[in-house]
Amino acid sequence: MTEAPRWRLINAHYLNIKALADGTQIEWEHKETARESGRTVRKVFKVPALLDPNEPNDQNYPGEIVVAHEVEGARNERNDIIFYGEPTPEMEPLNDEATALSDSLRQKWEHPINSLPANGGMNDREMAFMKQMMESFTGGAANPANAAVPKAQYDELKDRLTKLEAMLADKAKPEAPARRV
Repeated sequence: MTEAPRWRLINAHYLNIKALADGTQIEWEHKETARESGRTVRKVFKVPALLDPNEPNDQNYPGEIVVAHEVEGARNERNDIIFYGEPTPEMEPLNDEATALSDSLRQKWEHPINSLPANGGMNDREMAFMKQMMESFTGGAANPANAAVPKAQYDELKDRLTKLEAMLADKAKPEAPARRV
């Protein structure tokens, strides 16, 4: 007899389960009174259960929650919580069957942003065109912000700055008050 796939929950999950370890069914009950007849109509729905490994009341093994699939002809552990549906990335496989099932779903779990191309989706021809356009705008300088300024222009700007600073310093000096005679 083979072993059923088993996982340890790493984080809290809402799972469709058969029943809790103690046999409790997870259901939501809706009651409503019909106006015409005055009778109460009761509807029961199976709902997912929140299983949190950090919650001691949810743990079916000391310090952890172990969930499993029910597989025909496979043996389940007595305390395992049977769930329906696919495992998630937040479930740690505990046996080879669970590892195989989780590995088959890894492609679905990849984050879509990680699969985007690093160059913005441009091919080599488009990248070469963009590079050529940048060179034409910058005059071939690698970084236009750091392009060298001609020495003569730099000296002229430096002299103008010195003169402006001197003018501002003169205006900032307080004038001596006029003497009254």
